Order: sequence, then structure tokens, then C-alpha cells
Amino acid sequence: MTQEELKERYTALYDYMSVSKNPAYMMVFGEVMTEMMHWMIYNKPDAAKEWLEKLDSIRWKNYLTSKEAEEIISKMEPAAPWTKEAWKRAMESLGLPMEESPCYNSCSLWVEMNKVYSDSAASIAKIMGVPVGSVKEEDMVRATYALAIDNLKDEDDVYSIRHYFRLSE
Repeated sequence: MTQEELKERYTALYDYMSVSKNPAYMMVFGEVMTEMMHWMIYNKPDAAKEWLEKLDSIRWKNYLTSKEAEEIISKMEPAAPWTKEAWKRAMESLGLPMEESPCYNSCSLWVEMNKVYSDSAASIAKIMGVPVGSVKEEDMVRATYALAIDNLKDEDDVYSIRHYFRLSE
């Protein structure tokens, strides 16, 4: 079979299973997917990590994969102030949680805090009554954290980081 034929056969089987609502068919798909994932983990661990991050989306209202977050950060204008490592050190030093189930994962918080800084650092400094460059690093981290959490834990349940950055839901 060609790759296209294999893809079509998979799609047909998936569609058959999903519309049937038959738990036995779902179990077969689950068993096959588990077998495929185990093969991927042992043979292509980097690819397996990416697939697991996508599957992890079921746990979060706001989530991004590492790859998605890195891509967003690389295109941010003005440039994002924190690399993932620098952000993580700052969060740990201040004792701020990096994820909260089911609201957001760490990649979405990292991107959201960088977005808040990129978009609003001057306004945050103005509210604090100091020039942008004079805001203490820990104060800026706390401020961007608070504003990022406001978005990621939106009480109206409207905000979606994936929608904001035009990613598939």
C-alpha cells in the first residue's frame, strides 16, 4: 500500500470506530495506540515526547507544547525577555507555581508571561511609578505573573492561549 492508501485506510477505520460509539472498538484503538506509542518511545523518543505533549492537552484548558511555545517566543515582538531556563529560575526563586491543573500548563504560563511583558512592560512600570528599566526584576516577574494568571484562569472561561496565537484547538 502507498502512504496515501495507508492514511486513507487509517482515517476510514478511525471514522468507523468514532461513529460506532462501540466501547470494544475504542478499546482496540487504545490498545493499538499504546503499542504504537511504546514502539515510538523505544525507537524515536524525541517524536514520542512531542506526541505525548499533544496528548497532554486533555489535562489543560490552556496548554502549549514545548515546540509551540518556543516558536511563539522566537517570533515575539518586542522580543520576549525570558528564556525558558531564566523564567524557570525566576519562578522557582519567588516560589511561584508554574502550572495549575486544569487551568494552564507551564509552557502556556511561560508564553503568557512573556506576552504580558512584551505588550505591557511600559504600562506596568507606569503603574508602579517608575521608568521601565527601573522596575526590579522580581517585581516585574510578580506583575507579569499576576496578569498572566488573570488571562489563563479567566473566570468567564473565554480566553484561550491557543486561539490567541492562532493554533489549532
